[in-house]
Amino acid sequence: MPLTSLDANADIRDVVETLRRDGAVVVKGLVEVTLADQIIAELRPRLDASGLRSSSDFNGEKTLRANSVLTTAPSAAGLIDHDMVVGVADALLLPHCATYQVGSMTAIEILPGEAAQALHRDDSLYPIQTAGMELQIGVMWALDDFSVENGATRVVPGSHRFIRSWHLPDVSNWENAVMPKGSALFYLGSTWHGGGANQSNAPRAGLINTYSLGWLRQESNQYLETPPEIAAGFTPRLRALLGYTPHGSGDDKIGNFRGECAAWVEVPPEPAWRDERGQVGSAADAKSQAGV
Repeated sequence: MPLTSLDANADIRDVVETLRRDGAVVVKGLVEVTLADQIIAELRPRLDASGLRSSSDFNGEKTLRANSVLTTAPSAAGLIDHDMVVGVADALLLPHCATYQVGSMTAIEILPGEAAQALHRDDSLYPIQTAGMELQIGVMWALDDFSVENGATRVVPGSHRFIRSWHLPDVSNWENAVMPKGSALFYLGSTWHGGGANQSNAPRAGLINTYSLGWLRQESNQYLETPPEIAAGFTPRLRALLGYTPHGSGDDKIGNFRGECAAWVEVPPEPAWRDERGQVGSAADAKSQAGV
């Protein structure tokens, strides 16, 4: 099964339909090349200084990785909080939760000579599986052109239908997510995928971010990766995506979360960051702003 590619002006419903059918879809040219260049320039110092600290058989011995992405590269906010990404996540995750959140953000640069990564599914960190309910989705952003030669992400279309088991299913029919810089690969948490082998003479950089159901623990603690003093500079919606908000119903005086699935996306909370959750602002400040 070939991997479907859509244009940036595609209807979100078409992206969601393809994602549900195939487990993955490429959307070409979703952001400007200049934004991709700016993000990788901001990430460059950290990638060069500490990118190999997490090297392993799984992560790769010639693959640079960096977390705390928004602290290092604030321009990446334009990817994490992209309208199409939010629209796709709304459709796939909100039926199963009151809010969803960023699970992890990782910049990945595959250097020449790196071997292909083992194929895997991202939702395996959660020891549950319910038919028809995706626990998370992932988005791989191309900060360089992705080609077969330089290690474009490998995806097994249709593999989201595989029943989770303790043995490796047949994942031999994979496709490379070939796409130009500024494009995005959307994939389900249950879809088998992995980095490709870089057989070119240049590195290949990408940024992967996941979004998980709000009642699950984040794979990477975003309060540590993007602390309050950094998060305060972002939009309310992005702060909510990072987890700076309660899940489900909350006190109207300090948040107005009634469990309405989409309300937090359209009207995210401004002052409802509580001291007891390690968040900026205070309940007293919130009540004052609410006129209490």
